[in-house]
Amino acid sequence: MSCGDPNEVDCREVLSEVYFYLDAECAEARREIIQQHLDECTPCLREFGIEQEVRALVQRCCRQEVAPNGLKDRLREKLSGFDLPR
Repeated sequence: MSCGDPNEVDCREVLSEVYFYLDAECAEARREIIQQHLDECTPCLREFGIEQEVRALVQRCCRQEVAPNGLKDRLREKLSGFDLPR
């Protein structure tokens, strides 16, 4: 995915890190880079909005649930193997 405009960070890279950004699990400098990209890139911002909605829904529905140990690491490992659409 690309907005067609030159950006410091590629759209695919930003979208692959959106959950780390949402969960504040990346360094502040990286958060600023992602935020700047989202501010400048309408397609990524639209996709980011969808991600925010899904995350909010999961939080509301699963607030009482506790994930098994290691689940987050296993999910990250699995998701890192996927190629995002271009």
